[in-house]
Amino acid sequence: MAPKDNLFSRLQHLDQAASAERQAARRRRQQQSTGEILQTFLAYKLDHATEKMGLGLAIGDSLTLLHEPTNEWDPNAVKVFWKEQWIGYIPKDMAALIAAEVPEAATGLEAVVTGLTTTSRRDAFRLQISIPIPKASRRLRELGVTSTFAWDFDRTTGADKLRLVISCTETAFRELQELLAASYDVSKCGYSYYPAQDGRHYPWYLSLTDSSGKAPEDPEQVEKLIRSLFGVPSESTRGRERQERLKELEDKQEEINKRLETSRAEERRLRREFDFNKAAWEQRAEKAQAQGDQAIELAQSVEGELGQKLDLKEQELQLALAENKALEDQLEQSTNELETLRLELDYFEQIAPAGAAGELSQSTWGGSGVVIAEQELRNRLLSGLRSVAGTARLKPRQCLELVSEELCPGHLLVLESAWSSADQAKGFEHGDQLFELLWNLATAYRAQKLTGAPDRIAGQIFGGSSYAPRESQTIESNTQARRARTFTYQGKTVEMWQHLKIGAKDSENRTIRIHFCWDEHLAQVVIGHCGKHLFNPNH
Repeated sequence: MAPKDNLFSRLQHLDQAASAERQAARRRRQQQSTGEILQTFLAYKLDHATEKMGLGLAIGDSLTLLHEPTNEWDPNAVKVFWKEQWIGYIPKDMAALIAAEVPEAATGLEAVVTGLTTTSRRDAFRLQISIPIPKASRRLRELGVTSTFAWDFDRTTGADKLRLVISCTETAFRELQELLAASYDVSKCGYSYYPAQDGRHYPWYLSLTDSSGKAPEDPEQVEKLIRSLFGVPSESTRGRERQERLKELEDKQEEINKRLETSRAEERRLRREFDFNKAAWEQRAEKAQAQGDQAIELAQSVEGELGQKLDLKEQELQLALAENKALEDQLEQSTNELETLRLELDYFEQIAPAGAAGELSQSTWGGSGVVIAEQELRNRLLSGLRSVAGTARLKPRQCLELVSEELCPGHLLVLESAWSSADQAKGFEHGDQLFELLWNLATAYRAQKLTGAPDRIAGQIFGGSSYAPRESQTIESNTQARRARTFTYQGKTVEMWQHLKIGAKDSENRTIRIHFCWDEHLAQVVIGHCGKHLFNPNH
């Protein structure tokens, strides 16, 4: 067996001479996988180191890892082969992780030798291994097998050095090394041989000393320096912050629990109050229900009595309707008799002058022929004047002037409101019809009123559609319509509901209304309006 000093010198020489091989191994590892890198090692006692060195192991050599589920001591055991020669087992914790999370280990998982060195105590020889993982599982990511930057102060830190462990890409690790080298002495750096720290895997480590060769006195300055470049606090700081946050949450939870207990106490109080009030309300409801039943019985009794009274009133109403029907029949019969008497009266009024004339002029003028000739002449005159009014297209004012001032002076009293409305209706086209209505109003209607005939009898001389003795109930009950049909003359205020009408549409050229009344004292027909249709609430 070779002396230990000789072995150490050989290992040191190998480590110094293998920098190029390490770089080649890193490039090879990067080419083999674009995924994550899992770091582990094989440890040998110094007694076995010479044997392993004699095999010719070198940095950059390929290794094959194979899961051995039939191992009687550990079903998670993972064997390591170099050039098809078995050289050892992966550490137990790492083997369990690889067997459970890396399926490729069942058929042969490729790895690379990335370091040959001794422990800090020089009591063991370590063969460092890098294992490319195509895709890190969730558990592997939780253990830090990822390229995401994470770091922490190593638990082996002492007064002689400040040791950092880092999980990141190699590029990020080199940047961190350059950053820290500007302020501290980087005594050692490289791959970490420990599989995990506090349940997390850190593939890199770095040892710092200050100018006096001891660990920096203020680790917080180191953390500030790292956070200034990467913006990532240490896992210890994260853990402490999580603990502080957890403490805050626990305090809040305790506060919430206290408030919840207070709220529950209030709820219990309100529940008791509600139960008490509920019992009182139920008693009131029962009492109200009893009163309601009594009220319903009373209402039913009253309803029965009212129903009987209603039946009696219904019978009385039917009798009254029957009586009204009989009276209406009598009224209709009386109206027919009245119409017959009026016809007889008209007939006697027509033949009375003719009889007198016959007695006086049987020998001279040939009896009633003279009266008939005068009536015929009068009708011809009216027809001619109406024709002239139509041909000359007389305006409403001209028709009023012709009848009230030229033909029948003193028969009509035309108010100023009538003249004004006639001027506004100057576009009216049926002057012949208007002239005839005004002529009959000044002659035949006035003659009927002088004899004391009522309005309905006197209005029959205009025909059925031209004369209206009243307005509709809707118009007469409307304030604005009533105001529009109220006129004042000689200190009198009169509502003129009687009216003559031409046209049924609200057209200034085809429709006109004449509102008038009979003044018995003046023996004149008073015209208050001769123009467009007055206000109608239905239009």
